[in-house]
Amino acid sequence: MKVCYVLSHFYPYVGGAEQAWLDLLQYLVKKNIDIRVITTSLNGKNEHKKFKGIDIYYYNWKELMGHPLVRSKDLEEHVKWADVVNTAVYSPVPVVTRVCRKLNKPVVCDVYEVLGHRWFWVEKNIVKALMLKNYEKYIVKQKCDFFITSSHATETDLLKTNKKANSKTVYRISEPKENKTKVNKKKYFDFFGIDKDNIVFLNYGRPGKTKGVFIYLDAIKSLIDNIDEKKLEKIKFCFIMAKEPHSERTKFINKVKKYNLDKYIIIRESVSREDLDNYRDCADYIVVPSITEGFGLSAIEACEAGKILVHSSAGSLPEVTFGKVAEFENRNSNCLEKVLEKIILNKIKYKDKKKKDFSKENMASGYLEVYNKLLKK
Repeated sequence: MKVCYVLSHFYPYVGGAEQAWLDLLQYLVKKNIDIRVITTSLNGKNEHKKFKGIDIYYYNWKELMGHPLVRSKDLEEHVKWADVVNTAVYSPVPVVTRVCRKLNKPVVCDVYEVLGHRWFWVEKNIVKALMLKNYEKYIVKQKCDFFITSSHATETDLLKTNKKANSKTVYRISEPKENKTKVNKKKYFDFFGIDKDNIVFLNYGRPGKTKGVFIYLDAIKSLIDNIDEKKLEKIKFCFIMAKEPHSERTKFINKVKKYNLDKYIIIRESVSREDLDNYRDCADYIVVPSITEGFGLSAIEACEAGKILVHSSAGSLPEVTFGKVAEFENRNSNCLEKVLEKIILNKIKYKDKKKKDFSKENMASGYLEVYNKLLKK
């Protein structure tokens, strides 16, 4: 079987979706699937490279707001070669579906998340939110032969927008490392400037508008205003926060200063994957306050590391999380504050949930089932 993947970004671009694609395609190559990836060039050159058995064709596409403007002329030879074409939201989808219809090739579209009315939750400018909502609707209503979603919650959202969609949920890959490295507590203490007596609530990732970090910040402020200071003397709220989006990061830091929370809140920049794994393993609690979530990789990673997780009820999080978890109502900082207070006062009752299958085998079999179904047609 020959499968062509048209993706906005791919290796060596760093991102959760890109890592998931790389993991999947490496596994499919081992299953003797011929694969081509068509994607955006990071150095402005049109070039062809091979990486771990994957043929990658990079094209110098212009971008609009971080999304590549895919050219149909760059796709045609690859679509002709393929038995099945697989693309993913957002900007590549209309061009890919048009070329596939022209050449009579089946096309699959991956949908990571469908916000729908939730665009108005994360974008204060009503006109911009409406434009984003309509653009998303336009993308997920393209005439694709099949849609693959990363959670049942996302599939439900997709079917609200596109009632005629043929769809299937295939969970992303998330597997614990086989050879787990020993935790380095000293490095952890030095990085955050804390000691062994501190109790740490850790949040990490991009401070994007959907990530709920300001809901979390409001909960921390209210908690500190309302609880006995002695109960908080060992508590630290640590953030490993990416530089982008820069405006949101700066806004967050300024609010921390405005609220005089420097004593309790520690903010650090992104670190290597190895260090991030170490710091997560050392922390006492992981907090994921997302407003929307299509899959929830950071939450799942925390669960796989055996950490106690505090998360919102957004999107896929109630569906994919497992182990000891404490859930709070989405966008409700008061509810999150009460959960944090109960944890600190040791009055919390955690849910204990069973794990789902996020293995490479499960994800690969899900995709191959869809491809074979389309080829039989």
